[in-house]
Amino acid sequence: MVEVRSGDVVALDSGLVVRLAGLQVPREGEAGSDEAAAALGRLVQGRQVQLYYGGARRDAYSRALAQVRLVGGGWVEAAMLRQGEAEVRTFADNRAMARAMLDDEARARLAHRGLWRVGGAFQVRLPQEVGRAMGRGGAGFQIVEGQVRRVTDTGRGVYLDFMDGAGGFAAEVPAAAAQDLREAGLSPDTLAARLVRVRGTVGWDGLMRIDHPEQVEVVGRR
Repeated sequence: MVEVRSGDVVALDSGLVVRLAGLQVPREGEAGSDEAAAALGRLVQGRQVQLYYGGARRDAYSRALAQVRLVGGGWVEAAMLRQGEAEVRTFADNRAMARAMLDDEARARLAHRGLWRVGGAFQVRLPQEVGRAMGRGGAGFQIVEGQVRRVTDTGRGVYLDFMDGAGGFAAEVPAAAAQDLREAGLSPDTLAARLVRVRGTVGWDGLMRIDHPEQVEVVGRR
């Protein structure tokens, strides 16, 4: 049996608290948080679930990190994404099922479902909408889509500049992650002039750190 605590956290009757792996929902008090929690409640409240682990098993709050399935069928993360009540957020040590989840998110986003509706809690930003202008505290988790203007390999990593001139939005790919991207068919060297969607935390300096391939989607060429 399951009790819903937020849009991405449930408590089992065993006492185990579980965070749904691979998802991001609005935090408590933010626009859309109540809708996400209500959607999760409709899916799991009072139901029996099974947990599947595909990476790190605990988060910083000692909650289990798992893919959650309803006994009898139904993948909870996928359902939340298809309804537009969550967006994909993966980590280098926990990214199982990421590509399937990105597909589900994309369908909901294109259909303006749930929190992807116009003016909703989720949005894909343009490069000029993020960066240092977001404030010294950083912009937090963002999805940014734009043309890669320049690729610079420093030897210690690769920078993807999405804007001309200094101070604009850019993504930093450490050397080890750059190799992972190459092995996934996303070599940073090939991204110049491509229309690319990236997701991650944007710091005060306007940089997003890319440390695993699932943070990068090639959308096309402009």
